[in-house]
Amino acid sequence: MFSKIILFILILIFMPVSFIWAEELRDIKPPVELPWNYLFIYLIVAMLYLIAVFFLLKYFMKKRKARPKTELVRLQSPWEIAFDQLNELKKKDFLVREEFKEYYSCLSDIIRRYMEDRFSIKAPEMTTQEFLFYLRETQLLSGDQKTALKNFLNSCDMVKFAKYDPTISEAEESFGLAQKLIEETKGVDAPVNTTAAGAGVAK
Repeated sequence: MFSKIILFILILIFMPVSFIWAEELRDIKPPVELPWNYLFIYLIVAMLYLIAVFFLLKYFMKKRKARPKTELVRLQSPWEIAFDQLNELKKKDFLVREEFKEYYSCLSDIIRRYMEDRFSIKAPEMTTQEFLFYLRETQLLSGDQKTALKNFLNSCDMVKFAKYDPTISEAEESFGLAQKLIEETKGVDAPVNTTAAGAGVAK
């Protein structure tokens, strides 16, 4: 677009010159002195050309600067998303109001979504037993991590489905387990069996 504008301006500037060249191709005639009023008109036309060129350049440069710049958006990693969600959960007053079921539901969902994004496991679509059975057949987590995840998910299910009323200390301990699990697995580069993950049985 800017190159077309420059080309248009150059045409405006050199158009009078092209007429002069065309005149030079004709037969030579004796010099004719132009009256003063004609010279004045040429000067006015030239000044108008220059003014038009100046304002065109100013307008398009201003318009070009006014265009919104495309900003690069950095995508968050799965663990960054999970940590942000844990921080948001911590700011809520579920524990203060002793709304343990809502608290554990959110906590469990954060870990399941993290495992899905991190290892391509359809964890949100699996029951706890299906999820743990799938993990048992993989090398994605260490033995201690599998045990910790099992205890974490079972404690969540106890509150969500068995109407168990935990203490605030137990809820905070579950929160710490979730943090530790994300921290320990965020740098794991284990192979992912996406075929098996996608074949999880729905609830």
